[in-house]
Amino acid sequence: MQIKFDSEVSKLLKEEKEKCIGCKLCMKNCPMLGQYCKTPKELLSRMDEGQQVEVIIPYSCALCGYCTQVCPKQVDLNKVFFKLRMNIVRDTGRVPETINYRPVQFHQKSSFSKLFTTEVTGLEAGKKRSVFFPGCSLTAYNPDLVMKTYDYLREKRPETGIMMNCCGKPTYSMGDMKSFHRFYATVQSSFDVQGVDEIIVACQNCYKTMTQYSPKQKVTSLWEVIAELGIPEDKMNRGKSIPITFAIHDPCPTRKETNIHDSIRKITLELGLKIREMEFSRENTLCCGSGGMLGITNKDLAIHQMKKRANQTEEDYIVTYCEECVESMKHGGKKAIHILDFLFDDEIYLKKIYHQGQLSTLKKWSNRYVAKRKVKKLKLGGRVSGNQKR
Repeated sequence: MQIKFDSEVSKLLKEEKEKCIGCKLCMKNCPMLGQYCKTPKELLSRMDEGQQVEVIIPYSCALCGYCTQVCPKQVDLNKVFFKLRMNIVRDTGRVPETINYRPVQFHQKSSFSKLFTTEVTGLEAGKKRSVFFPGCSLTAYNPDLVMKTYDYLREKRPETGIMMNCCGKPTYSMGDMKSFHRFYATVQSSFDVQGVDEIIVACQNCYKTMTQYSPKQKVTSLWEVIAELGIPEDKMNRGKSIPITFAIHDPCPTRKETNIHDSIRKITLELGLKIREMEFSRENTLCCGSGGMLGITNKDLAIHQMKKRANQTEEDYIVTYCEECVESMKHGGKKAIHILDFLFDDEIYLKKIYHQGQLSTLKKWSNRYVAKRKVKKLKLGGRVSGNQKR
């Protein structure tokens, strides 16, 4: 299915085409370019000459930014392909039927429904108004882990509230900006009504989205907060007894966030974990296979990238700080775990199981509902008990 594009996209194509020198540095680790061209310049020229594009091409980009990171001329294919996605949705009024958008629509409609969301809860009058925003994936994985993280924040910073909601990144990534702005407006309204000064985010996609779309609030990574305040005392050096070396994977939304990279490594050091850096890490990290909603729009390509990324380390275990990346590394054949498991889940140490199991889709939605109920039961200034009834 061919889609035509407007003059703005045409201008961008010409600019990026002229910058490209055909060195192919971006192609060595890009999930999709090798599937559709010999060089980016050839692909950009082909699109520019025909003034149209096969729909699957922009929806096969992981939007991870690796291409620009390694490009000596800063060619921004991420921007090109995302602009094309927006152009397609704006001009046709929808994501094309050939792209599997329905699961995203269901996820987003549900994620913003009252069944799984709360307003900002737990703020105290007269104090700095910070709110913990755990995001969708982490809450779907383990609501108790989310609430224990919140307990930690309340203990260290009693002024911290909490909010269960979604940042809308899945809708944004599909290029459906009209729906994204409608969704995000509900989140921003809650921040503004409650006078929120700071948003503490556990999800890297939330961090990137909110940094861009909540300019009135300071957006802070949970990892920077924990690195500054220190890990729980009972977890200090607890990882030293674990006879496993973990490869560490940096999520691609943190590519430019050196402070987050440093904070995570400080946390792993305090935990006493044995860590091995992957060849492509920090600013040069590679997509786990879930970026740009690739698992929805081009599943075969996503699975290929998951396996490729997972097998870029000889270690059997991978630790990361994004729940979607954990899922991807599991699909790629590795045993993967979230850094919060080491910080707030005593069970992993007692059972000596240092990787996550599999959860059904139904269980994930059930977990999100459980988390919402826990937050609803919060009392101002109170602590969430790990034994709180669901």
